[in-house]
Amino acid sequence: MFSLIQELLGRLNISIFFSSMFFFFIGYALAPMVYSKKTALLLAYPMWIAGKIELWMEKKWNPVVLFLFIFSMNTISLGVDLLSGLVPFLPLFFAVWTGLNIGVIAFHTLKGRFYYASLFNPVALLELPAAFAVFTMAFQYNIKIFNINFKGFQAHSFSEYAAVFAVIVLPLLFAAGILETWLIFLHKKMENSGH
Repeated sequence: MFSLIQELLGRLNISIFFSSMFFFFIGYALAPMVYSKKTALLLAYPMWIAGKIELWMEKKWNPVVLFLFIFSMNTISLGVDLLSGLVPFLPLFFAVWTGLNIGVIAFHTLKGRFYYASLFNPVALLELPAAFAVFTMAFQYNIKIFNINFKGFQAHSFSEYAAVFAVIVLPLLFAAGILETWLIFLHKKMENSGH
């Protein structure tokens, strides 16, 4: 199993991986400015999501249903990000856009406190590498299908990237979903007990 994971990780170009992180963090760094300037067009989607999250936090969820919801939402989101590799320059836009959306939601939820430190929470430490891997594959597929000259780049088929998604990305999202569900229920339990 370890050799399979190693082989699949070998399909990710390290330079492109760091580039995908860079574009994500551009969006994340812009989020506080977008939030404070109340840029309506850029705030519409993440604030809608933030509102839904606040409503969902008040509901009494069955743990299995909550986990399935979190896992499926993350899987669909990253699946769309992977498919963005089929459209010229869309992965670049999606990487910045995802960083911006996550940043706006985090800034709103945390009221600006611990904004950058929040990236080191246990759930983010599972979800972000999964997202960066997906953006990397989308960038790489963009490079392949549009014959962009990139030094030291080995092209892979979409099915080879789908294997990386299935074996590496999905288990990370699964673990993140379980952890996030547990943390939500732990938080609610502490709230109810008055701590």
